[in-house]
Amino acid sequence: MNRLWIAVPLFVAVNVCAETKPLESPLETVVRAELAVHTLPESTKNSSIEAVFTELAAADKACNESWLRCATKEAFLARARTVREDFIHALGGFPEQRCPLNAKTVATLRRDGYKVETILFESWPGIHVPANLFLPDSPAFKPPYPAILLPCGHAAAGKGEPKYQRGGVLAAKAGMACLVYDPFDQGERGQGVRSSNVHAHNRIGALAALLGGSMARFRIWDGMRALDYLETRPEVDAARMGVMGNSGGGTMSSLLMAVEPRLKAACPSCYVSTYTASARNIGPGDAEQNTFGQFPVGVNNASFALMQFPLPIRFMFCHSDYFPFKGSQETFAFICGIAVKFGVGDHYGMTDVDGGHGWKESTRTSSIEWMRRWLCGDKEAFKHDLDGYRALDKTFDEKRSDMGLSKTDSLACPGGKVLNLLGERTVYDLMREEYAATLKARKAHVSPETVRRLAGIRNPGAENVVRKELSRKKIGDGVEVARFSYTWPNGVVLPVVLFAPQGAAMGKPPLLAIGDAGKGACAEAVCLALREGRVVATADLIGKGEVGGVHRRFYAAKEDEEEIAVLLYALGKSIVGVQAGEILEIAQDLKVKTGVPVEVSAFGRCGIAAVHARFVRPDLVSGATLAAPPPSWAHSLKTSERIPFSNVVNGALRQYDWVEL
Repeated sequence: MNRLWIAVPLFVAVNVCAETKPLESPLETVVRAELAVHTLPESTKNSSIEAVFTELAAADKACNESWLRCATKEAFLARARTVREDFIHALGGFPEQRCPLNAKTVATLRRDGYKVETILFESWPGIHVPANLFLPDSPAFKPPYPAILLPCGHAAAGKGEPKYQRGGVLAAKAGMACLVYDPFDQGERGQGVRSSNVHAHNRIGALAALLGGSMARFRIWDGMRALDYLETRPEVDAARMGVMGNSGGGTMSSLLMAVEPRLKAACPSCYVSTYTASARNIGPGDAEQNTFGQFPVGVNNASFALMQFPLPIRFMFCHSDYFPFKGSQETFAFICGIAVKFGVGDHYGMTDVDGGHGWKESTRTSSIEWMRRWLCGDKEAFKHDLDGYRALDKTFDEKRSDMGLSKTDSLACPGGKVLNLLGERTVYDLMREEYAATLKARKAHVSPETVRRLAGIRNPGAENVVRKELSRKKIGDGVEVARFSYTWPNGVVLPVVLFAPQGAAMGKPPLLAIGDAGKGACAEAVCLALREGRVVATADLIGKGEVGGVHRRFYAAKEDEEEIAVLLYALGKSIVGVQAGEILEIAQDLKVKTGVPVEVSAFGRCGIAAVHARFVRPDLVSGATLAAPPPSWAHSLKTSERIPFSNVVNGALRQYDWVEL
């Protein structure tokens, strides 16, 4: 019978003087010493993350090569349509119906040459988007005006950030409407959780992934509904709309230009480099910058510019940006090569300026000129004067320039918070409703094959895993210790330590002990199994223990393996499934040695992988004992609490919760 035991920590108030920790037994002392010794060379410390980066670089390159294989323009456009459809599916898809916008203008302020309307509209039922609409107010320009959508970067003030207000001012003074709107958990759109900005985006993204959705889906839909709003305005020419934005707004400009056919021009700033170069330099970015399985469907950063080819795009780059400029140059050169091949080289351009990350007067001005060229039909508007653009940054003085509305004047909601609106719902409410709908459609029981497919669990023997014995010796109480390395074809290497007591009873289930802190923290479980006369192994899974070195912590996440988990996510893999496959490889060897399936003792997050391994292969894993396990996925969704991507199986909660396996 398959068994799952969950050990729940018991907290009891005691007099610390009345209890003394028992002395370690000689066996436990020896076992701890053995587990403290590194099994692998020091050079393997970063092997997990390096193996994933190697796989990522290959996938990034493969995306480019897939575009280059299109010999004709017709074949290229057909591929663009397919990639776009597959990408939208990977995002989680968009609603089939659009709710009423229920838009209203809260206030109007007139300035020199333009006016600004502060507005509210609904992107989902009961979920409001506060925005500022900049409109020309000069006899020099006649409606209907071309319009620019300006998604904000990761500024706490959202649309109230001066650099984004400045973008609206420049657009309006150049004869174009410009809509600047707040993202979730920025500006006025706090969603009722303590975290904000990118940390909140990651919280939303991981919970959305449980349902097969994404933070990018929510963010893109906001942008699409913002375009819907612009179409309702009689002052706007809906046939001439573009998008521009910086940093996180550069991300959103890239995502929108990839999937939104109403856009006629785009200017992403301070985002587009190669995915690999950016991930190497600053990590994989926040939730909307990573879509589950994007690489398998052919989407890297260059693909954003090609899915609606030949949409006119001008890229804005800074030489010292943390999105590496070298990668930006490589991506731009690749896109230009394709554009020239198909006779539309003038549809793509690059403005590169000095300095670090940020939307500067140079790149704002260049973006406006590009929009004038493609939305207003003014072929003389775009000067491509790099020296002139760069000179702007040396003389621009924000204090002496029109920076639009103050943060207070930009507000649309009482107290500057959407949650002060009567009946306002949050994105968490939306996800909970989606989950409730999936429960009604769920089958009573999920099959092992469905779990294997969703989690991406590989069967033992499916890959050519190389096992190598590194050492063998006797320790106290007649216990033999053998050390092994398990190396996967992609370069992931795991250390495994096997303890076999003298005269180990055949027929007793061997134990595999794993944990978040690596095998060094498994001594107690190892000793208990040895006293019972059982063979026991302990291992460091991917991203743990000896092989748990990381390039950088994913937004200061406390989980060592979180950076790896997010990179795997973009590659279409869950780290839960990868770890479950590793457990099964080791379990198969233990079964061969002892003749019976193993039991797994798992500490912390590893428990999710252990339960998956037991469910899909009970012939190899007969039971799992969990200590300090994570909460159920449903609990995290219901409480809006943070869940790391290392706990996620994309889309699984539509079929099962991990505690139900």
